[in-house]
Amino acid sequence: MYHLINTNIDQILQSIEKDHVPYYDYLIQNIDRLQTPSYRAAYKNYWGLYAALLSEDFCGVYFGQLQAGLRGGMPQIGALLKELYNTPTHKNGRKSLQFSFCSKLCHMVDRQTPIYDSRIRDFYFFTEPDRKLSLQQRVNGYVYFHDFLIDEYHRVLIEGLLSRSIQAFRQRYRPKHFTDIKVIDSLIWAFTNLSKSGGLSDRKIVYC
Repeated sequence: MYHLINTNIDQILQSIEKDHVPYYDYLIQNIDRLQTPSYRAAYKNYWGLYAALLSEDFCGVYFGQLQAGLRGGMPQIGALLKELYNTPTHKNGRKSLQFSFCSKLCHMVDRQTPIYDSRIRDFYFFTEPDRKLSLQQRVNGYVYFHDFLIDEYHRVLIEGLLSRSIQAFRQRYRPKHFTDIKVIDSLIWAFTNLSKSGGLSDRKIVYC
């Protein structure tokens, strides 16, 4: 799969939205403005909290956890998952595990931490824990996969599996605050998104 990214890197880079890099760089560069409504609005927009229709109560606790992480170091993602689960994510009182947003919070505290979302899930063929399982079993399943991402991205960097594509991304977009981990995330997200939106049938991506 990494070979496919390297082979189709030009098409993948062309599919990335123009504001992807400057928007992220803005969030990192201005993290000290976390308490301001304008920064929080930008954060919600970039990371998809608006699209998820999360309650204001949940967002308030979420940003409180992010602030605590910035002051006191990386939170344990499993404990964070359970902590945020205690606050309803929707106005009707429904609770839900928000693993993707927890991973994004951890990434904002430490940019060497991988991000999880549906595109990363699909790329690695991960099956999310069944909702019929206990809360702890579901949390364990997510934490196990996140640990896999940490190890796998490390392997990708050590073995140079995406070196060509990482370099091409940096040359094209000149990011200021992207770690290689974040570049890998962006490449996988863009490749999966392009593939799922007809990239194969349109011959934008070619298997080889």
